Amino acid sequence: MDEGIFSTGYEQRLLEQNLKAVSAFLEHYNKPKPKILGLMTAQEVQDELGIKWKTLQRWERAGLKRYEPPIDDTRKVFYKIADVLIFLGVDNV
Repeated sequence: MDEGIFSTGYEQRLLEQNLKAVSAFLEHYNKPKPKILGLMTAQEVQDELGIKWKTLQRWERAGLKRYEPPIDDTRKVFYKIADVLIFLGVDNV
């Protein structure tokens, strides 16, 4: 008969604590980081929504507002998260 180092009850509590710790880690690991400014780059919007650049361009022609820094030779394009959600018809923005 193989007996462990710990009692069955202790092993059960240890297992439960480990499962809680792993669950808490995974819950926080999968959460996206909050956007303090409420902006996303064009690439982030494409990745998040699974769309291509041409789709984003069509959305702009249909009214989605883009934001660009007022500096020459800057190619980075941003979108307000709220604008994207409103454009997509998401309620409670």
